[in-house]
Amino acid sequence: MSTESTTAPGSTKSPHFQFPDADLIIRTSDKVTFHVHKTILSFASRVFRDMLSLDNINPPSTSEQRVVDVSEDSSLMDATLRYFYPLSRPILKSLIPIILLLEVADKYDIPVV
Repeated sequence: MSTESTTAPGSTKSPHFQFPDADLIIRTSDKVTFHVHKTILSFASRVFRDMLSLDNINPPSTSEQRVVDVSEDSSLMDATLRYFYPLSRPILKSLIPIILLLEVADKYDIPVV
């Protein structure tokens, strides 16, 4: 997981996660951006909480939203974020997506998945 403070050209936006008051952008491996809330991610994931707490020590130098690049693709990130927000939960019809979602939950220390 890496961070920067600008949005890369060529990124597309997630249709479900484009909150106008978002203060964080997650960019997936397939260049889809998710405009989300630091507070919600901090409550849901210990890894995000620890990473975002560093903003209080070393705030970003620009007024742009912080961008966090993740190795997961957009479909997996969408399924993960649906556990944090009041949206319909993903319907996982085979074992592979369930395993991938559990791996993400382990990686980011997300107890709600």
